[in-house]
Amino acid sequence: MGFVVVGERGKMCVEVKQGGVTCMLELDGRTLTFEKFRECCLEPNVPAVIRCAVPECETGSKEGFVSCLERMTSRLAPMGLIDAYGEGHHVPTMEFMTGKTSDSDQFECMECRMRPLGEVMECWRRKDGVLYLKDWHMQLECESQGGATERNSVEKKAVIDGYHCIVHGDGLYQVPEYLGHDWMDDFCRCLGGGEANYCHFGDTESDYRFAYIGPPSSWTPLHFDVFGTYSWSLNVCGEKLWFFPSPEGNQRLLETSLYGLMLPVDIRTTTGAELWAVLQRPGDLVFVPSGYLHQVHNVSGPRFLLPPKNTLRPDDAANPKKAKVLDNDDTGSVSLVISINHNWCNEWCVERMVDAFCRDANRLQRLLTEEDRVLLFGEDCTAWHKHVENLLIGGTNWNFACIRSFLKHRLACLSIQDDGKGAEVGLRRLLKKCLAEVDAVELRITHTCGS
Repeated sequence: MGFVVVGERGKMCVEVKQGGVTCMLELDGRTLTFEKFRECCLEPNVPAVIRCAVPECETGSKEGFVSCLERMTSRLAPMGLIDAYGEGHHVPTMEFMTGKTSDSDQFECMECRMRPLGEVMECWRRKDGVLYLKDWHMQLECESQGGATERNSVEKKAVIDGYHCIVHGDGLYQVPEYLGHDWMDDFCRCLGGGEANYCHFGDTESDYRFAYIGPPSSWTPLHFDVFGTYSWSLNVCGEKLWFFPSPEGNQRLLETSLYGLMLPVDIRTTTGAELWAVLQRPGDLVFVPSGYLHQVHNVSGPRFLLPPKNTLRPDDAANPKKAKVLDNDDTGSVSLVISINHNWCNEWCVERMVDAFCRDANRLQRLLTEEDRVLLFGEDCTAWHKHVENLLIGGTNWNFACIRSFLKHRLACLSIQDDGKGAEVGLRRLLKKCLAEVDAVELRITHTCGS
């Protein structure tokens, strides 16, 4: 594996080459700056792996994640979870089940449902299939477990370069400065602070921070992230294998799949698209660009002690050393890969977010007709508009009120931060342009269906 300079950014970043084929952009989290990250990743909208994003042990540094892998692992290990939440706490899971259509053909199906943590531990103990604890709003629930009634009341903030850095998960970690501003999390937080005029994304818990905990062979099929946002994923322990198409292949796959409606489950079954692969190790952070397809496999992980059946072990859970690697023959343990993830956005992807929303709205318009409007609501335009909004939020987790609230909130933040510099003027112009695009699509869909 060798390294080559990337265009004119030789001082900024490198691409990994393996066997002469470009695989992935690599950055070093120990020296990375926001300016470097913006130039290498945000502006061109390309994926990357940031090595050494988090130290293994406490360093006393106030930069980076303000945490370490040892502390994160202890908090997210099975004994730590049972101690913090209890066996009855429900979490989202995906179960992988393999069947046969003939003597030779196998298929894999996935079942998603909420399960008590105790049941998850027992499934891992019995090795009944492959159970993946995924898309869990661990950070929000952890903050709630800390006794907070609102997200804002558990924030621990440090001001860096004029904006607040939040310590997430009741003191678990702080997102490094080099990733830049997070408009999504800022918007979600304001919804718990009395901003009654704003409409949140998705369900009643508007939060886009997650934890993923699963054994080797669990995986996430090919997909792209919600709302046209970026995402980052930090490996706390274990190894993951990521697959990305090249930028050209990504666009081609999006177009041929009707932007996600007909995506293949496994990108390795596709033809004619160059694949990039990267092995993510503990402490590495993978950056996923806006609208970028990716597929993730849990490859290997250390073994963790499981609580005895129907018996909690709070003393063990509180001891970080109990979260360490155990003997491979220990039947009361499980091999796990643990990661945390954020969806986030900023000025570099807000136009892609608006494009993604308009694409969802236009797709709905093609399913509606003027006859539908007249038959259902006659000339009651208000009722028809509400119907369209409900269809959008039910099918895509956002609607015109959501995206407009998000953009207006950002404009309000700019008004507070405005120091007369040109950057704020340019951002305000960009956001107003996005609002105008949303308004135009809304007018067309709610008043001229089928035209």
